[in-house]
Amino acid sequence: MSDFARITACSRARLGISYRATTVREWCTWVLVLIIAIPAAAFPVPGIFTQRFRGPTIRVRNIEGVREHVEDGKLRLRLKDFLTLVLANNTEININRLDVLTAANSILAAHAPFDPNLTAGFNTTRNISPSFSQIQGAETLSSLGQNSQINLNQNLPTGQSVTVGFNATRTSTNNRFQFFNPSIFTGLNFVVTQPLLQNRTNLQFRAPLEIARTQLLITSEQSEARIADLVAAAGRQYWDAIEARENIRVAEQSRDLAQKSYERDQMALELGALPKLDIFQSQSQVAQRKVAVIQAQYAYRNALDGLRRLMGADLVPETRDAEIVLEDDPATLPALSPIEPFDEAFANAMRNRPELSSARRRTSIDDLNARVARNSMMTRLDLSAIGGGSGLGGNQVPTSGPLGTGPSRFIAGGLGDSLGQLFAFNAPFYGFALQLTIPVRSSAAQASLADALVNKARDQYQQRQLEQQVIQEVKLARNQLEMATSQIEAAKIARDLAQKTVEAEQQKYELGGGTVFEVLQVQNNLASVESTLVSAYTGYQKALLNYRRAVWTLLEGMGIIVETPKVR
Repeated sequence: MSDFARITACSRARLGISYRATTVREWCTWVLVLIIAIPAAAFPVPGIFTQRFRGPTIRVRNIEGVREHVEDGKLRLRLKDFLTLVLANNTEININRLDVLTAANSILAAHAPFDPNLTAGFNTTRNISPSFSQIQGAETLSSLGQNSQINLNQNLPTGQSVTVGFNATRTSTNNRFQFFNPSIFTGLNFVVTQPLLQNRTNLQFRAPLEIARTQLLITSEQSEARIADLVAAAGRQYWDAIEARENIRVAEQSRDLAQKSYERDQMALELGALPKLDIFQSQSQVAQRKVAVIQAQYAYRNALDGLRRLMGADLVPETRDAEIVLEDDPATLPALSPIEPFDEAFANAMRNRPELSSARRRTSIDDLNARVARNSMMTRLDLSAIGGGSGLGGNQVPTSGPLGTGPSRFIAGGLGDSLGQLFAFNAPFYGFALQLTIPVRSSAAQASLADALVNKARDQYQQRQLEQQVIQEVKLARNQLEMATSQIEAAKIARDLAQKTVEAEQQKYELGGGTVFEVLQVQNNLASVESTLVSAYTGYQKALLNYRRAVWTLLEGMGIIVETPKVR
């Protein structure tokens, strides 16, 4: 064996125990660093690791408030009670509310460019190669390299981007010419980049966040408008049920009149004052009007089942088949006319309608998209500040003197020495860099700018269209209210005259001056006029709902407040 081989073998034998001890100690150190540093940097808040995978708590609402309106086995309701239950329990309204939560989640997603990105890695390589030169330090060169790195990237809302990196490399070898064996090299570097022209204020990253926040407000206003539509529709259905209930009363009154006429004719027939063939007409009318009563009763039952579904009472066992008692009287009209002057009503609608507010917000999104497109066409000039440091540690091998025995021949060292040099910045580096990027052609940005301008014009036309719709709705609702008021007055007069006509024809018939056909005919006319009056009353109540929806006083007039989500 050559002297070089003996020296190498002796060095490997003497340093082997030190290698193993240092390796175990440093491995434990690195494991502790990774266990403590990485979770602390990625998940600084206790419990956030489990919370992020669990997600927010979204619960399906239970049916609320229905049982509180049950008295003596009957579900008693007024209009406000019914609409309150609709707001709390209606399935379509609850589905509509989820759109606001989805829009709020878009804000969270838009924060993604500003989320810190932490990456960590480790790799190890064993390399054994034959030597062809004495200066390689061993006949068979064996080396073990272990590298660990941690990098953190962060975009700041003010426009800067920051990158911080830490790396550590441990190398052990049987090369006798190594000054440190094993050697531990650590490095720390950071780069701060500030765009000077394009994206100088981080507009391209901030724009999606601003758009998401605006879109949340738009979705909230659209949801509010949709809820108002559903509430108004439920109110109209409530008054339809009231009308069906009143039609039962009208049909029963008509049946009772026909029954009295039939009983009178039956008495006349028994006394011989009426031919047998004349009794069939009054008897037929009694049967027909009984059929009308049955039809009215089942129409009312179907209307109540519709109300039951709207407020979720069909999902509660106690109220699924319970009798519903509607306590409102359609003839009870407001003491004062709710109709405002058109200019005032229109101004209130234009100021308060959420549909108009959401239409105006869309144009702000188009303006922001246009700004982003123009910014993308600018020249990009980035200024970067670069800095960092390095450290070296490990077992230091003497470079001169005989290779004797004894611990004094080695200077023990490790990771702590390397980190001490690193954070003392004994070996720093620093500098700056400029990078210029000139977009010769910005086809995508030009197309985006054109699309933003076209969308802005489209949204402005849609806003104008919506304003015209609001004007028409306000005018139509005013006309319906005025028409319903006139119909009520006319129907009252017609009802009084029809009642007098029935009494007159009845007296004429009893005195022999009329026929049973004429009596039955005027009774039918009275029932028709009574139905017209009922329709006029309920028509006024439905027109009042439509008017309050048009001028946006429906929910406030009932003490209903729709919560506006907080923008994050």
